[in-house]
Amino acid sequence: MKHAKQKFNLVLSFVIAFLLVPALAVAQKKEVVEPGSFETLKTPIILVVALVVAIGLLFLIEKLVPRKVRPIFSVVFLAASVFFGYKTYTSIMAPVEFKQKKVKRYTAVINKLKDIRDAQNAHKTVTGKYAPTFDSLERFIENAKFAIIERRDSSYTEFDKVYKIDKLKEVVIIDTLDFRPVKDSLFKDSDRYKTMKYVPYAKEENTTFKMEIGSKEVNDNYSAPVFKVSVPKEVVLHDLDKDLLDQEKKVVSVDEIDGPVIYVGSLDKVSDTGNWPTSYEIGSGNKKKK
Repeated sequence: MKHAKQKFNLVLSFVIAFLLVPALAVAQKKEVVEPGSFETLKTPIILVVALVVAIGLLFLIEKLVPRKVRPIFSVVFLAASVFFGYKTYTSIMAPVEFKQKKVKRYTAVINKLKDIRDAQNAHKTVTGKYAPTFDSLERFIENAKFAIIERRDSSYTEFDKVYKIDKLKEVVIIDTLDFRPVKDSLFKDSDRYKTMKYVPYAKEENTTFKMEIGSKEVNDNYSAPVFKVSVPKEVVLHDLDKDLLDQEKKVVSVDEIDGPVIYVGSLDKVSDTGNWPTSYEIGSGNKKKK
C-alpha cells in the first residue's frame, strides 16, 4: 500500500511538472491569437506531447531507478510542479494586470488632455489663436474673461438710391451683457489647471506633455490655427512589463489607443479630438476636483 501511494504521488507530481513547463512557455508569449488559426492548436498539441514525454520518462524511472530513491524524485517533481504552477499563474495574470494598470493610467492622462483642450479652445475663442506654451495658457486661464453676449435679430428700412425705394434690411445685433472669468467657466473652484501640464505616472515628476501649435491652410484666403498635445505611451507605462509595452505601442484597434502616442488635436488637419476610443469618455464628466 505504501509503495502504491509513493508511486501515485510520483506519477502525479511528474505529470503535473511536465505539463506545466509547456504551459508556462505558452503563457509567457503573452500574445492574443485569432480563433481557428493554427496558433490556437499549438497549446493542446504541446500539452499532449508533454504528457507523452512525461509518461515515457516515468516508465524509464520505474525500470531504472531503485525503489528507495523514487520518493526523492517525487519530492523534486512536486516542488517543480509548485514552482512552474506559480510561474504559469503569474504569466497568465500579467496581461490582465497590465491592462488594468494601463486603463487606470490612460484615464488620468486623457482627463488632463481634455482639460488642456478645453483651455486651448477657450484661448482661441478669446484671442483667435492657441497658446504656444503651458505657462502662457495658465496665465490666460487666471486672467482672461469670456464675454457674455446676447444675439438678437432686428430689421430696419433704408432708402435705396439706385431703385429710389425703401428696402428692408435684416441685421443681427450682439450686445455684451457681462464678462465671466475663464477660470470659473472651465474649472470652477478647482486649481487642477496648474498641474494639467504634468504627465501622470511618469518616471520623473516634472515630465510635461509636448504641446505644439501651427496653422493649416483651409482655403486660399484662410489658414486656421491648429494645436497638438501628446505623450508617448512608454512614458506613462515605463515601469510595466516591457514585452507587453512593446505590443501596446503597436496596437491598432477601435477599442484601444492606436500607436505609440496618446494625443489630442492635430497639426495636419483642423481638429481638437483625441486618439482614444469612446470607452474613455464614459464618466468623464465627473472629474475629480483637486
